[in-house]
Amino acid sequence: MFRNLSLQNRIIILVTVVTVLMMSVIVSFDSYSLQKSVDETYISQLNGMTIAINGRYEESHSFEDVQQIFDYIQYKNSDVLQLTLYGEQTVLAATDRERIGQPSPPDLLSSLPNSDSQMSHFYKDVDGIPKGLLTAPLKEDGVTVGAIELILNTSGNTELIKNRIQFIVLVGLAITLLLLVFLSLIIRKLLIHPLLRIRLAAVSIRQGSPYREIALDASQEINEVAAAFNDMVHNLDGRYDELQQAMKTIQRTQKQLVESEKMVALGNLVAGVSHEINTPIGIGVTAASYMDEKSKEFLRVYTNNKMKRSDLDDYLKTVSETTGMIQTNLQRASELIKSFKQVAVDRSVDTKRTFAIKEYIQEVLISLQPNLKKTKHHVTIHGTDGIEIFSDPGALSQIVTNLIMNSLIHAYEASTEGNISITITQNSTNKLLLYYTDDGKGMPPEIVDQIFNPFFTTNRGGGGTGLGMHIVYNLVTQSLGGTIECESILGEGTTFRIQIPIREE
Repeated sequence: MFRNLSLQNRIIILVTVVTVLMMSVIVSFDSYSLQKSVDETYISQLNGMTIAINGRYEESHSFEDVQQIFDYIQYKNSDVLQLTLYGEQTVLAATDRERIGQPSPPDLLSSLPNSDSQMSHFYKDVDGIPKGLLTAPLKEDGVTVGAIELILNTSGNTELIKNRIQFIVLVGLAITLLLLVFLSLIIRKLLIHPLLRIRLAAVSIRQGSPYREIALDASQEINEVAAAFNDMVHNLDGRYDELQQAMKTIQRTQKQLVESEKMVALGNLVAGVSHEINTPIGIGVTAASYMDEKSKEFLRVYTNNKMKRSDLDDYLKTVSETTGMIQTNLQRASELIKSFKQVAVDRSVDTKRTFAIKEYIQEVLISLQPNLKKTKHHVTIHGTDGIEIFSDPGALSQIVTNLIMNSLIHAYEASTEGNISITITQNSTNKLLLYYTDDGKGMPPEIVDQIFNPFFTTNRGGGGTGLGMHIVYNLVTQSLGGTIECESILGEGTTFRIQIPIREE
């Protein structure tokens, strides 16, 4: 609670506490000093009485004279409640006649000092009157023969001390109040107001308002803070420009890295498709060479007039088989080239068009066959045929490619056999839902939380750049205007849920 208070209130509370403690010490010391003075006055009076009684007793050696002195003292001083002379055995004289002859307290005379008087106080007696008890020795020829006990009503002095304490407390409270008011004004002028001006200047800077330099006439420390704040604001524009330049450099570098990653993926696609096309074209060239050789042999037999019907049948059979082989492989090469051409063009040019989503993903998978053929994994596509979207096909191709390559690199060991599933559906809000699932190793939660971060990879030693999934996230959220979520359970696999609009809104 104390931490939530303002600086001014904290200082006032601390000063109040210190002032109250000092007042308590002053009041206690003054009360003690006043009580000590009163006690010394009482003892001085008792000593005077004792000297008078001792002198009278040494002259007459009569306790009746002592009794008369007791009665006279009580008559003259209304505060004297009781005077008693104790002998060694009995009470010898007393203002209360009934006490004469009663036994004296044991060891009273031996407990008295030789010359000093003693005093004690009773603040809560039976009758409620505060009393003071004084005791002094009665001497004869320097020998203690009795003890004089004086009981005084100290209510007047007690009231005097109480009034003195009240007066000191009231004066102290008034001084404290004035001090706190004066201190509050000083704090507000020298500390709070300058700090508030600095705070308002900081708020105006945060809101983008024009800055006016702070000019303060406060303490040296506050003036130094204001000067440092002014210097900081003057340097803020330059540092902001440096920060903007650094941010632009980082964004430009990141964009170059992303584009480089895309070009690398496109280069790998070209290399893979080139290798894949090489097989059917090679078979076609071999078959054409074989048919050319058989045609030459048939022509030579025909020219020499040695051709038989069986030679014609063999030649026609060879031509039929060879042309079928050439046609099949050239058709395969044509499909690969067509698929590669469409995917490559879509990736290199950011152009939106209408296309069938399921059929297009199948074309992307054809271009990925060189990578998939090296593994034992199976990729299946589920969903309704004929769903068309108006979007960027190159972005979708890059997304599917990066997801599959991510699974091939991270989700499975080299010798394992896995299943990758792509499911396409359309919901009631005109959104396309694409679920990509693999049954690989899965990821712990701390990896899932960072999977879309740039340059985050768990396979940097294996050549991972940490940009593949970051590119996927940017393509889904920026190029396609959709959302992507990742869920994974360690040991059970990973699922990516992608939602993109079918038509631009």
